[in-house]
Amino acid sequence: MIRLISATAIATISLALLPVFSAAAGELRFVSGQEKQNGAVLKQIFEAYNGTKPSSPVKLELDNKSDLDTTQKVLADIVAGTTPDAVRVTGAVLRPYVDSGRAQPLDDCLASAPDLAAQLDKGLLDDFRVNGKLYAMPWYVTLPALFINTDAFKAAGLDPARPPKNWTELEAAAAKLSDKANNKYGVLTYMPNTYMFEGQLASAGGAMIGADGKSGVGGAAGVEVMGYMRGLVEKGYMPAVSPGTFWGEAGRMFQAGEVAMLLSSSSGYTSLVSKASFKVALAPMPAKDGAAPVTMASGNGFVMLATDPARKEATCKALLSLVTPESVALTVKATASSPINTTAVVKPELLGDFYKQNPDLKVINTQRSQNWYTLPGKTNNEFQSNFGDIQYEILTGATSAQDGMKRLSGIMDDLTGAK
Repeated sequence: MIRLISATAIATISLALLPVFSAAAGELRFVSGQEKQNGAVLKQIFEAYNGTKPSSPVKLELDNKSDLDTTQKVLADIVAGTTPDAVRVTGAVLRPYVDSGRAQPLDDCLASAPDLAAQLDKGLLDDFRVNGKLYAMPWYVTLPALFINTDAFKAAGLDPARPPKNWTELEAAAAKLSDKANNKYGVLTYMPNTYMFEGQLASAGGAMIGADGKSGVGGAAGVEVMGYMRGLVEKGYMPAVSPGTFWGEAGRMFQAGEVAMLLSSSSGYTSLVSKASFKVALAPMPAKDGAAPVTMASGNGFVMLATDPARKEATCKALLSLVTPESVALTVKATASSPINTTAVVKPELLGDFYKQNPDLKVINTQRSQNWYTLPGKTNNEFQSNFGDIQYEILTGATSAQDGMKRLSGIMDDLTGAK
């Protein structure tokens, strides 16, 4: 059971940690997509902040657009002169704002609240840095998690307390969980972007960029990762879902019991578990046999786009409310994400008791991780789209893993200008 902290508690406890500004900039406009995934907790945080009666309250504009769609819209707003004061981003779309020259560094903002800054996990903060500068105020960081249908596991003679740890164990479990006659699959272990792929690539000894500065996705490790996934589809253990329908279909299939194991972002915990008719267990990401698994950290945060001094100060204060112990505890309980504020973890009334009651979530957050690689500027959007299309061709057998990854590598080099 997920316990929410009251807005009154957030507003009251957090005040002492926030700096006092005298600027009166008027109402602030903050923009965010993915309303269905995490909009409720975001509303609660800023409603609590507004409850402290700041001189510049936050007007939160939420919709259910993807991060790519939100980025395209906001970049158009910048050109049109209707720029919001801040926008929520993931690591996949942070660079376009930085490379546009409009994103404002937040190092001074964080330094204005030294007591609060001292509570933050320095490693997780690095997920929001570009060229050494903090360009997004952290909200949360998610790691991959293997979601397991415990009822299906037990029915297949498997123990949910002993989840698969490598590719061999994952395939063996998927074989027992699959039922071709009834269109039931053992596992779904990919996304139409590089979030899951890059972790598997790194675990297999590969890298997105090679030592020569060129794309590394077409190397032996990349081909091996895609070949393994093609094998799961070919044997009937995994469905091949088109990129255009993936984001809704993957969750639906797991919740309906059509897929017994789903490798997804831990941030989907609340929505996946709340709509499932079975108990869900979580486990770390399985990787290549004998490898030390490496996962990708996907950061959610807010980029400041305000440039007027008064609006920058007001935006800073509002953004700092995201990283107070109380807000972080609220966010973690709603998203199963990694806690950016370490004080929240040690307090029993915040996350201490929560992790005792939900040990699976604590295990997920101990996974070794590194920053999710993104191409510069708008090229990342184009690359991710090509990746999803080519991956689907490989999964369905329309092209071989070797040919598909060679083609993707060439596209990546063209986009980055590598010679």
